[in-house]
Amino acid sequence: MKNMIIGAIATGCAAVGLGLAAPANADLAPGNYQHRSVMANGIVTENLMRVTNCGPGCISILNLTSNTDQGQAHVQGNQYVLDQFVPGGAFCPDGRPVDVFIRNTFDLDGTNGLATLNGPNPCGTTGPVGETRFTFTPA
Repeated sequence: MKNMIIGAIATGCAAVGLGLAAPANADLAPGNYQHRSVMANGIVTENLMRVTNCGPGCISILNLTSNTDQGQAHVQGNQYVLDQFVPGGAFCPDGRPVDVFIRNTFDLDGTNGLATLNGPNPCGTTGPVGETRFTFTPA
């Protein structure tokens, strides 16, 4: 990651959650989870998240560490997808924070999470913008 660091997940701004009932093939059941993220620059953060069910194929996520609603993730294919607007969720090479749209995708069991920029690079530079990898494990 050369041009921008996506810090939404690492700062606990981004999270994914369950709502009312998980789909039959989902392993990420309602409950509390440790959310561990690793940014492109190697920074690791951990936050406690609560997942609840919001209907078939839908989960809601609440970041208990920061008391922040992360939104609803919906099943698309074999993954959950959560799109978020994160104010100040990324940092340009010159250190200034910028607002970003982030797409979070992760397997139905909470593994193989990936947060990437969903839209143009707000720093105005070209090249890779980096990514954040994350997992949910039962707390």
